[in-house]
Amino acid sequence: MAKKIYSILLLVSFGLGYYLYSVRESHSNVFLIVTSGVVFTLLSMGIHGLVAHSLNPNVKGGIILYPILMGVLWAFLFFLFVFFVLPLFCPDFMLKL
Repeated sequence: MAKKIYSILLLVSFGLGYYLYSVRESHSNVFLIVTSGVVFTLLSMGIHGLVAHSLNPNVKGGIILYPILMGVLWAFLFFLFVFFVLPLFCPDFMLKL
């Protein structure tokens, strides 16, 4: 049942992302950034949920690297979001260093 919920969460995030991408010209940058952040959160939850429920609980409990790998996966997803997806939604969005 949990895999179905996380799969639905992934489908909802892809659907919302596509809808947001198609109507991006009619909204402000603040709205686009906040909404795309929510869509990223849904996507991240779906991916992590599917990965976590795909592993055998006995194996997952014995893996010390499991939390580290999940953190690396989230960091990679966040990198893709900030440097590739966010500029698609907001072309004039710039990181000020």
